[in-house]
Amino acid sequence: MSGPGLTEAILAEATSLLRVSAQRSMVVRLTGSLAVRAHCPAHAPLLPALGRRPYRDIDLLAYWKDRRQVATLFEERGYVLDPAVRQAQEFGVKRFVYEHPDSHLKADVFFDDLVMAHTIPFRGRLELDATAITVTDLLLTKLQIHEFTANDLIDCLVLLAEHEAGTTIDAAYIAEIMRKDWGFCHTTEINLARIADALPTFPALPDTAARAVERNIAALSDAIERAPKTQKWKLRARVGERARWYEQVEEVNR
Repeated sequence: MSGPGLTEAILAEATSLLRVSAQRSMVVRLTGSLAVRAHCPAHAPLLPALGRRPYRDIDLLAYWKDRRQVATLFEERGYVLDPAVRQAQEFGVKRFVYEHPDSHLKADVFFDDLVMAHTIPFRGRLELDATAITVTDLLLTKLQIHEFTANDLIDCLVLLAEHEAGTTIDAAYIAEIMRKDWGFCHTTEINLARIADALPTFPALPDTAARAVERNIAALSDAIERAPKTQKWKLRARVGERARWYEQVEEVNR
């Protein structure tokens, strides 16, 4: 499958997975590009208009306590677990990666925390919104990325055009995370600057949306700047970029 057929298949499968998970009392939420689409009904048409690559897989977050039920759900639907993930689990990695041998649909399931370039905790937060992780958490999953791609940039533009810092974007929560972790804070500041600098390169972005993005970047930057930093943050800041401040991760589809 490719093009519209693949997109429809991914959307249908994601909807079915969420429905069955809820029926079995599992807390499973969308993340990634499908979550951006779910949270941005007014601006979702901008995703392809700005050049966003079509959906290629299903990204989910769940709780580790439900891992056996999650595994059973995917096995019942004919998915096969990536052998490399089986080995990684022996080292404490809480992540399942599945592919269906017939449809070739792929699903990536993270448990409890998103562990990538930086770590985002999700325990106790998946219940805060239905269907997908919160807008705030979704934005964090994008801002933590060190190898920031054009697709990540477009996702952030759409999120920041649709939602306001201080309301659906919890700037205080973001600042609370940043004030304790210099590395995550530094990556976030770099990515916010990248988004701001890229605005003129997207003529398809309406002026009202561009102004909303600028306003939200300013609000988030201000909240992060004003948050009192911990001693650990200050000590790490002295080292700066002389030491790597992010974890290296394998390339994944986003």
